[in-house]
Amino acid sequence: MVKMTKYDLEPIVKKYYDALEEGTILGRKCTRCGHIEFPPYLCCNSCGGLDTEWVDLTNMRGVVKQALPTKGAFGDPDFRNEHGDYFAVEVVVENQDPINTSLLHVDYDKYNEFDKEIRKRDVFVKPLLIQDEDTKVVVWELEEDSEFKKIPEIKKVSQKEEKKDTKAAAPAVSGELDDVAKTVIECAATAYEVDASAITLATDIREELSNESMKMIVMISEIEDNLDVTIEIQEASTLMTIADFVNVVRERI
Repeated sequence: MVKMTKYDLEPIVKKYYDALEEGTILGRKCTRCGHIEFPPYLCCNSCGGLDTEWVDLTNMRGVVKQALPTKGAFGDPDFRNEHGDYFAVEVVVENQDPINTSLLHVDYDKYNEFDKEIRKRDVFVKPLLIQDEDTKVVVWELEEDSEFKKIPEIKKVSQKEEKKDTKAAAPAVSGELDDVAKTVIECAATAYEVDASAITLATDIREELSNESMKMIVMISEIEDNLDVTIEIQEASTLMTIADFVNVVRERI
């Protein structure tokens, strides 16, 4: 019988995140073929070798191969509120597997131009350490200043101010409907295949209409097409009533 050796990943994970807290980005380099695992792992993903060693990747540079927009049906609104606009990208670094990551400090309005640019030439990026909740994580930013680079000014809003603003902006659930409210109701009626007269601002979408996620997606799409605003799926999952959607649309308009 061959005795199997147990390899424990926990010390590697701990050392990796401890290094991030100190501003250092680490990977594991295979001593046999030179392939680098990032984030670090127990063995080499290229040759399967188990002999790997720590390597400092703090100053690595990569090339953007693909970029995806992160609004509408994609993206994380909480992350955007905390760190600003970003693209979802695939970054290629020498001797590493492609990295699916986030590219921060970008001008989101120039996504189409950026997508064309990375198809024409190599666009270089460098790693960027940010604080995300209770730990530091690695994202990326453009290596050089360009028309696509834009560092946002993010205003921190206290919970007290956030609640106050939400309360002040919330639409009434009774009285005459304005054009925005009427349009949102029509969009909901189309998506959920019900008569618009059966929907009010107080209608709880999941309880009174349907809990099917695809119908919610159709409703979001209808709102975006008719009112030229963007509502992300993650954001929509926190909205309960038609009034909640009307409130968000009014803010965007």
